[in-house]
Amino acid sequence: RSTISKHLVYAWLNDDVEMKHKTKALSKKPQSFFRIHPEHRSPSEWKSVSTILKEGVGRSTLPCVKLRAIVDAAKEITKLDSEERSYVPEESFFDGKVVTKTKALGADDFLPIFIFCFVRADIERPSALCALLQTMCDPALLNGETGYYLASFYAAMTHIHELDLSEANDDFSIF
Repeated sequence: RSTISKHLVYAWLNDDVEMKHKTKALSKKPQSFFRIHPEHRSPSEWKSVSTILKEGVGRSTLPCVKLRAIVDAAKEITKLDSEERSYVPEESFFDGKVVTKTKALGADDFLPIFIFCFVRADIERPSALCALLQTMCDPALLNGETGYYLASFYAAMTHIHELDLSEANDDFSIF
């Protein structure tokens, strides 16, 4: 394992140094900068999602645990969005009906949120990590939920990597 890790870390060193610089610069940007639709902006700033990514992806050692954390973080986005946008109307307080005030979270809404959380998670060596996960992931998993969320993780990393920070000075320049 250590030989594979060394080769991945060194092979992706320049990309990961650039990613560290970019995520640090983006980490203080508000949700609006990432074009998160106003009705899907989180009062908690998606902290639970970023924590899942940081702890489960960034600090675990096994690729299968990292993949599970990516899926868990993605599911937490949907759960948290639903929880933060739901309310109990006064007339139905006792019968427990919950009404959601906003539209459901779609893929176009999900990715900006996921990118925001990816930035806030401050994951070490994300380029090497993506290469590891794409190489080590069971091909059968790539066709289902795990594959979809791994592709979202890769898309978030690629988007940040390709971002030109010199042009990213206003709220609408990164998309």
